[in-house]
Amino acid sequence: MTTPEVRPPATRGQVVMRDVYRAGWAAGPYLLRSRAVRDGLGAAAVRFGRTYVARHREQWRENVRLATGRTPTDSDVDAAVRSWTRNFTESFVMPSWSVEDTVAAVTTDAAAEMTLREAMATRGAVIALPHIGSWDHAGAWACATGMPVATVAEDFGDAEFKAFKRYREKLGMRIYSHRDQSVLTKLTRDLAEGYVVCLVADRVFDGKGVPVVWPDGGAGRPALAPVGPALLARRTGAHLVGVSARYTPKGIHLAFSEPVAHRTGVEGLRAMSQDLVTFFAAEVALNPTDWHVFVPFFPEPGEVRP
Repeated sequence: MTTPEVRPPATRGQVVMRDVYRAGWAAGPYLLRSRAVRDGLGAAAVRFGRTYVARHREQWRENVRLATGRTPTDSDVDAAVRSWTRNFTESFVMPSWSVEDTVAAVTTDAAAEMTLREAMATRGAVIALPHIGSWDHAGAWACATGMPVATVAEDFGDAEFKAFKRYREKLGMRIYSHRDQSVLTKLTRDLAEGYVVCLVADRVFDGKGVPVVWPDGGAGRPALAPVGPALLARRTGAHLVGVSARYTPKGIHLAFSEPVAHRTGVEGLRAMSQDLVTFFAAEVALNPTDWHVFVPFFPEPGEVRP
């Protein structure tokens, strides 16, 4: 018999964020419908951040410096805060958007999109995404254009997870907790049923992953990558593709990697994950201000072992 998981009580910060999200999803479609209002909140977040959460701003600056070899300016950090705020506030109004508006706000490379759709129609597709732009908008677009999405969400607690699950289900997605011990089996079933499986995969949350090298404009930096996308794609025979959802003035632009070749063995999983990380690194270097990583990203020296 397994021992039920005992979770620590919610922190004060979690309680506050729970209340913010609850209020946002209730009032957002009415109060935040205007883009001008959301932009105003972005500007306010910049002013607030300079005074009260400077350490997160500096952490983002350090993450980008390590990821690209270039040190962001103060203006770059401000732009990153506005981008994060855009993602945060749009999440409150997105369920009220029409299908037509959701789709019209997305641009893609037509040839790469067609390759993905052909892959999904044959062997199925596993999509790996970095923390760039709005993956919720990308998922809503996919669901609205004939590619229903199954995905995994980080589960901090029952109340928070249920709220996020309801929100993403309104966008058309099928959601599982990362704590679900049978999630791999369920995602395998979803692929067989015609779902595209989307997994955020540029960082690990539990210190467990395969060692990779993050291209940084120099020799590269040791990092860890989640093995889930490569493992699921190889186990099911599905195509594996990296996708980035960076912002445009009117919505998001989806960039697609080349399909990742399947390789065998443990080293094969590592090589497949490396291909994804190489794509992610190029996308971050192209537009770092849409990379929403304000917490430590790279492991400390010596924590990544070959």
